[in-house]
Amino acid sequence: MDTVIEARPLGFFGKLRVFAACAIAVLLMRTVGWHVVQPIDPDLAVTMSAGERSVISVWIIVFVLTSVAAVIGTVIIGRRLPEGGIFAAAVGLSALGLQGGSMQMVLAYECGIESASRRALMMKMGGDCILWASILVISWVVVVVVKHWLWPIDRNENVNDQLKAAEISTKPNESVTSQNGWPALIVTTLVAIFVIWITIARTPVAQIARGQIIASVFGGLFLGAMAARYFTTVSDSRWYALAAPAVGLIAYLVGFLSADMGWAQGGRFQFYALLNTTPPHALARALPIEYVAVGVSGVLMGYWCGQKMEHVAEQESV
Repeated sequence: MDTVIEARPLGFFGKLRVFAACAIAVLLMRTVGWHVVQPIDPDLAVTMSAGERSVISVWIIVFVLTSVAAVIGTVIIGRRLPEGGIFAAAVGLSALGLQGGSMQMVLAYECGIESASRRALMMKMGGDCILWASILVISWVVVVVVKHWLWPIDRNENVNDQLKAAEISTKPNESVTSQNGWPALIVTTLVAIFVIWITIARTPVAQIARGQIIASVFGGLFLGAMAARYFTTVSDSRWYALAAPAVGLIAYLVGFLSADMGWAQGGRFQFYALLNTTPPHALARALPIEYVAVGVSGVLMGYWCGQKMEHVAEQESV
């Protein structure tokens, strides 16, 4: 288990280091990464499963690039922000996804007007979401190994940390450990789904607006993680990060179940049900890379903000 470092506000140089790590990750992904995942038509979306390249080879190369970006970010940011390297890698993946097209292009090229075609696309997007999530999950493991190699934990320090944890556990506001982290995952996911659902589109048939999609996914998971961190006091950030792919999988599951476009039949949206560019559900408007990469970025920022709010509340209560 990683040593929990007491949260303190980042200073100017700390924020500058985070910015530098994110800039390096963006540069790496938008150059080398783009050559790997670039579709035949640059206007097409960045996906794993939709394309002529081998999914396995693309996954391996993107995983290596993501791990490199995460490790570099960890080294630059340091121990002060344990999740900083993953945050930088997620920002880099977000920039990679933004270099391609939106879900509108995926629907236009990959989807038909039949229910079976929409279901098949939603299944493909769900698989894509798992592939992008697995890249960040394994990269997180790589970062943990590198951190233990760079900053080995002294035995005396480890004993002191255990004594402090035992002392904290006797207080009323006990921080929940990773063994009891399900409340954080559930709260983050539910809040994020609600916020994204009401902000991702003006109407169910409106054209997909890329900026609105990014803001909705980022904002939803940011607010979800911040609320969950403050109210559940779960201290393990991994539970919050899992909410990003969870929201994506739920979105494509709802899209799969709505593939018959029943919500558009017999109403003013009936004509749009005959267009293959109409998303089967509002939540299915975001790409898998947007749910995972943009979502993890928003989750970690929300987690840090919620952590800061919790510490401020504890100081005021003393």
